[in-house]
Amino acid sequence: MSARRALVVADSDSYLKWGVTRMGDLPSSWDVELVVVANAVTPSGSQRAAAVDGRLPAEPPVVTLKDLVARLRAAPPDLLFLACRGPLIEVLLLDELRGERPAAVIAAGIPGIWFPPTELGVAMRAGVDLLVVHSERERTAVEAMLPSGRLAEVGLASLLLGAQVGHSDRRRVVFAPQALVPAGREDRVRLLDALAATASEHPELDVVIKLRGEAGEAQTHAETASFPELARGRTLPPNLLFAQGPLRDFLGDCAGFVTVSSTAALEAVEAGAPCLILSDFGVSAEVINVVFEGSGLMGTLEDLVALRFRDPDPAWLAQNYFHEASASDWVARVDALVELGPDRPERPLDPRLGGFRHTPARVRRRAMALGTADAFPFNLVYGAVHGALAAYYRLRARS
Repeated sequence: MSARRALVVADSDSYLKWGVTRMGDLPSSWDVELVVVANAVTPSGSQRAAAVDGRLPAEPPVVTLKDLVARLRAAPPDLLFLACRGPLIEVLLLDELRGERPAAVIAAGIPGIWFPPTELGVAMRAGVDLLVVHSERERTAVEAMLPSGRLAEVGLASLLLGAQVGHSDRRRVVFAPQALVPAGREDRVRLLDALAATASEHPELDVVIKLRGEAGEAQTHAETASFPELARGRTLPPNLLFAQGPLRDFLGDCAGFVTVSSTAALEAVEAGAPCLILSDFGVSAEVINVVFEGSGLMGTLEDLVALRFRDPDPAWLAQNYFHEASASDWVARVDALVELGPDRPERPLDPRLGGFRHTPARVRRRAMALGTADAFPFNLVYGAVHGALAAYYRLRARS
């Protein structure tokens, strides 16, 4: 029997890192290839190198969506793993493939914490056969959100990388910023002030703001009021530093790790670094930190300045991302689905296939997915098309 083939498709920097990790789960007997599809947030060369982090023999090529579709039609793989944002998955499966099956099994998921899962996130992945999550708690929540009659399965993977950590001559406090939270500029300034105060109070430590990329590089989520921007023109302690690179390089000799809600906290816990999840900006789904309730890791900016970091509660770990390796079953579920072949139940067509492709929502999501990489220049005509279509639908609603 010939080796099974998998094609992993990534779009942004964080999804690329996750796609490489999931590639490592597949058996060595599989023929696995990774590509990055050109899109609105195509990672730069340095971002691709940081995401791959030496785990592949070469950096993945960047291909156009048109070339990807042609390739899938010419040679459908056994597994198509879509390590992509929801809008791009919709564009590929609904707009481009129009319900055609591009692989024996299609899998997708979210590259980090997905609790609580969002209805939109699940809906935009409605065309896949397997949703990949990273904790038993997430699996229960996602299964409860699947529409009645859907055939999608939910498989479990691990977010833990088991990577060797780097070391430094000086101990460090490491802060992992995020693009989306805290959302307000004033809150972000308050957070920077607390980091500066921590550096001033503890000159024996370096306080490192570990950035995701350089200025101007696209990221999964657009960032406003970045910390380098907020720091511009201010006099900050000399031991408050900005740095880039794989997070693992900063976790050795770590006096403490701090974030508002980043998945990076899980890497820090795995590395044995004491952590602090800041609750000053709220605890809610919008702040993406509900999952840390009960972890024992939550604290305040005052705790940060005082270096009051915490270790996680063991019971929380078992239900949230630190399950036994034997519990990860997403690859076994893929195998079972491939084996079923033509005996698999017929998958119902996505009801959105019957609708008008150029509704305002679909146009907007296509622009979000592809940006200037779109072969059809939606990015240039989006405003005019959106306005005209919105007026049309308003008139139709009145008639």
